[in-house]
Amino acid sequence: MAIKPNAKIVLEVNAINKKFNHEAVITDFSFSMSQGERLLLFAPSGAGKTTLLRILSGLLLADSGTYSYPSGIEPHIVFQEPRLFPYLTVDENIRLPLKSPHFASKPNALDTLPDWYKLVGLDGCQKEFPHTLSGGMKRKVSLLRALITLPELLILDEPFQSLDKKSRETFVQSIFPNIPNLSVLFTSHDILDVEIIATSILLIKSPKLQNPIIIGAAEFVSSFTN
Repeated sequence: MAIKPNAKIVLEVNAINKKFNHEAVITDFSFSMSQGERLLLFAPSGAGKTTLLRILSGLLLADSGTYSYPSGIEPHIVFQEPRLFPYLTVDENIRLPLKSPHFASKPNALDTLPDWYKLVGLDGCQKEFPHTLSGGMKRKVSLLRALITLPELLILDEPFQSLDKKSRETFVQSIFPNIPNLSVLFTSHDILDVEIIATSILLIKSPKLQNPIIIGAAEFVSSFTN
């Protein structure tokens, strides 16, 4: 992928390979991301997108190849399932990362968190437990939890699938002004997510992750709708 001159690299992936039961799902897959980029990984269902994200989050080992987060950048991951702790309230789930000594001394969003609750429609739910929430509300909680430490890089797997258009737009309009240098790598099959989030597309046309094509979001939307 072409990187802008002098742009800060936040993620570099080199020739990742992965097989399951001797069947390749990722083959020599390489790309880079620069600061502020919002890159959509767009591929057919079952092509290995979630597998790649699990590798990049350290939950799964690649068979070969490497990836790195230059300059000490630490990605925050949000998977398709909200993965909330059932015995913690909404507010406790969101603030949980701040209990780690690793994040305790870093800048966080606590000062603006009340405003974020209002913006995303969670105001008044702070003391609720996950089992009382709708799927969309659980999704909002998991997203806010990922944002509480103001990360430089978010990796999202189908991040807005439970949210309506207004909620998605509100989230996006809230996130990027508060974290202007945020980079996002995400998967989605919804053209609306492309329109409101993506700046570029990592397009894979084959049934496994290989030979990615990089195109701009506007070009992708035009080809998708024509």
